[in-house]
Amino acid sequence: MPHLLAAAALVATGLLPLPPLPIPGLPTTDPTTEPTPPAQEVVLSGALDAPDGRLKRGCKDYRYAYSVTTETEDWTFDITMQDSAGKGVNSQSLIGPNDATSGVLQFRLCQRATRPGTFTLAGELTAYEGYSDETSVAVSDAFTLRRTKSRKDR
Repeated sequence: MPHLLAAAALVATGLLPLPPLPIPGLPTTDPTTEPTPPAQEVVLSGALDAPDGRLKRGCKDYRYAYSVTTETEDWTFDITMQDSAGKGVNSQSLIGPNDATSGVLQFRLCQRATRPGTFTLAGELTAYEGYSDETSVAVSDAFTLRRTKSRKDR
């Protein structure tokens, strides 16, 4: 009996909530049985594109294009570049809304320090909605820089 009195005292003071009682004539709703609204699909895509070419003598600038498609202005696009041996040779980060959603970026390579071959661009595009909701996609492209023709080959 003391347990029953203690429980009654907790209910009376509001420390132990009781489940709501159904009221005649009103529909009852149980939050566990209500259908959850479908999650909105986030539109997010990106592209990287670099043309094939020749590795030029000395230190020269090369270019690649990027584009971002998203419904939010709050996004980041982190791009890295690796040479044919897997060595990182460049990285850049873009942040919306400060950076344009498409454009051309430059990077510098020096012939003496760079081996010709296939280079890989890899990007991680992330869109942010609020403080805790983010969506990411991976983007990649490959391009080839061949050796410059030597004077003997001309």
